[in-house]
Amino acid sequence: MNKNISWVEKQSIGSSLTDLGFRDYIAARFLLNNGFFVQGLTLASTAIEKYLKAVLVFSLKEKERYNYHLDNIGKLKALLEKHHYDVTKKIDPVFLNIIQDAYKIRYYDNLKKPIKIGFFLNQLIGELDNTIHNIELSEVSGLLYKQAIKEKNSHLYNNNFILNKQDKKAYMESPDTAIYIYIQIGTSLQNEKKVVGYNVVNKYEGRLAIFNDPSEVVWHTGQQ
Repeated sequence: MNKNISWVEKQSIGSSLTDLGFRDYIAARFLLNNGFFVQGLTLASTAIEKYLKAVLVFSLKEKERYNYHLDNIGKLKALLEKHHYDVTKKIDPVFLNIIQDAYKIRYYDNLKKPIKIGFFLNQLIGELDNTIHNIELSEVSGLLYKQAIKEKNSHLYNNNFILNKQDKKAYMESPDTAIYIYIQIGTSLQNEKKVVGYNVVNKYEGRLAIFNDPSEVVWHTGQQ
């Protein structure tokens, strides 16, 4: 088998993955900012996956099988390390774990145990923005991202601490909305709760604040 890969092939495939990843990212931001938390998480997961694959393809020294998903992220990490550098080492590991769990949400019939995800909305969006921004600046330099910044695309700028030039720690510790998602084995049962931000006090020490049970959060009266 000829394992040679041309510069043109890498540019074509890598650019396509970057464009697709950006579209999923923008859709994820819109959904998360508008209360569609499970759907937003799912698209955030696919966006990160496509960006990681784009980084890999641009860096390939020879043809490789890379059609792995985030439920097999170890394969992607190994390929990145082999051909370039494992860029996931620069991603908040808590955020990475959340989007790995989010991948599993796409297929309820394959769940081996319940999925429990408790996170704070702005913190999650902030880390999604931080991850994509860093990959775009240092690894892929996608045209769609640059164009959206130039046009001040509202779907990109809305609630984006980086592009709105906010301090990260201050943003991550600002009043937030808590989201708890629970999906039971073998069913599509899904419980979501949210709390009005001014009742949530967060700390940010370089990693996302998460919780494993809704009893860990003081929920605002009347919110479901």
